[in-house]
Amino acid sequence: MKIRKLQLKNIGVFDDETIEFQPCPVKDKAEIHIFTGQNGSGKTTILTALAGVFDHTTSKNSLRKRFRKLNNVEEENKISVKFDNSVLINIDNSPNPPQTIVPNKDNISQDEFVALHSSTFNFPVSLNSPSPQNLTYAVFALSGYRHIQSEPIEAHKELKGFAPLSQALDFIKDYSQENQLSINQLIVNNISNRALAISDGSIEEAKKYEKVIKEIENVIFEVTGKETEFVLKRRPNELKIKIEDQELDFDVLPDGLRSLISWIADLLSRVDLLKWNDDLAITEKNLILLLDEIEVHLHPAWQRKVLPVVQKLFKNSQIFVSTHSPFVVNSVDDAWVYKLELENGKAKVAEVIKSEDGYSYSHVLSEIFDIDEEFGVGVQRDLVRFKELRNKILIAKNGSDKTQKEFLQLAKSLAIQSEELQTIIQFELRQLNKRTGKNLKI
Repeated sequence: MKIRKLQLKNIGVFDDETIEFQPCPVKDKAEIHIFTGQNGSGKTTILTALAGVFDHTTSKNSLRKRFRKLNNVEEENKISVKFDNSVLINIDNSPNPPQTIVPNKDNISQDEFVALHSSTFNFPVSLNSPSPQNLTYAVFALSGYRHIQSEPIEAHKELKGFAPLSQALDFIKDYSQENQLSINQLIVNNISNRALAISDGSIEEAKKYEKVIKEIENVIFEVTGKETEFVLKRRPNELKIKIEDQELDFDVLPDGLRSLISWIADLLSRVDLLKWNDDLAITEKNLILLLDEIEVHLHPAWQRKVLPVVQKLFKNSQIFVSTHSPFVVNSVDDAWVYKLELENGKAKVAEVIKSEDGYSYSHVLSEIFDIDEEFGVGVQRDLVRFKELRNKILIAKNGSDKTQKEFLQLAKSLAIQSEELQTIIQFELRQLNKRTGKNLKI
C-alpha cells in the first residue's frame, strides 16, 4: 500500500497544496520522498498530516483538536490522501464525520474494505490492540530527537497488554504508559528469548530472536563503522552496549549514537512483534515510514550513511523524510526531493527533483538548499567587497589611490586566511593586472 497524493487545505502553513508522490523508478528499491526547506516551511507538518490519516476516529471533537494543533484558522481544514489501490481518505472539520471513500472495492481485500469503513481507520487495525492479526502493512513515525538512556530493566518482561502499534504514529513516544515497553526492555526480551530458546533446543526460534538483535547491531555498524553488541548483565539486571571491546552505559554514548539506537531498535522490535499475513523477513515487510530529521546529532560522515542503510534494510517500504542536511539529500539515488518554499507566510512545493548521488555537495547546496556561499559569513562579506573594488578599478582602468589601497588591504587580509583563499586572490590579481596593465601586488 503506497501513498500517491496528499492534499492539505488550511493545514499549518499550507493554504491549499496538493503533492503527488511518484513511484521509485527502480524496481526492488525502497521508495523515498525527501522534504527540504527553511524552518517553518512545513516539512514536519506534512509528516504529521500523513500520520494523522492513519490515526483518526470519527469523533468530530478529536479531529478539530488535531486540526487546531496544526492550524489555528477558523476555516475549512482538510487532509486528503489517495492511495495506489484507489482508496481515498478525506479528513475534515466539517459538521459531518470524516469520509472514507473507496471508488473501486475490487482493488482491496474484503477485510481491508470492512476496516476502512469501521469506526477507526488504523492500518487497518486498532493501534491499541495487543495482538493485531494478519497485517498487510504498517505505518511508523520516527524522530531523530529521541535518546535511549540507561534504566532499570527486567531479565524478561511479559508482553501482556503490550500493543506494538501503540504510539507507532507518535514521533516522540512516552514509554511510561501502561501498555508500553521501553526500547531497552524490547532489546532485553529478545536476548532473553534467544537464551530460553537455545535452552529448550529450539534452534530456529533462537535464530529468529538473534536476527532482530543482529539487524539492530548491523545498522549501527553500517552507519558508524563501529562493531557493537548488546550485553545483558545480571545482578543487577542492566543492558549495556559493547563498542569495540568496551562495555558502556547508554547515558555515556554520543547523542548521535543514542538517537540512532532509539528509533532503529524501536522500529525493528515492533515490526517483529506484529502478526503478519506472510512469512517474509521483518526487513521485507510492507511499511510506510515517516522519518523526521533522523540525522539530528549525527556527524556528517554518519549523515551520509543513515538513509542508504534504511533504504537497503527496508526495500519494500515507502519512506517520507524531512531533513536540513545536504549529506542526507545527496546520499541516495532515485529518491524524490521536494523543495518547500515560504512566501508571505504560506508554504508550497516549489520543485520536485530526482536525487542523484553523483552530484557534489556544493551542487546540492546550491540547487536544493539555495546556498551559493562557499565561505563563512565574514569571509563571504569581504569577498563581495573585494569584487566590488576590483570592478571599480576595471571600469576606471586605474581607480583612485584610496580604492586601490582598500582593495590591496582586503586582498592581503583574505589571502592569509587559507591556501584556498590565497589561490583565489592571486588569480584575481593576475587577471586584473592583465586587463588593466597595472602591477598590483600583495
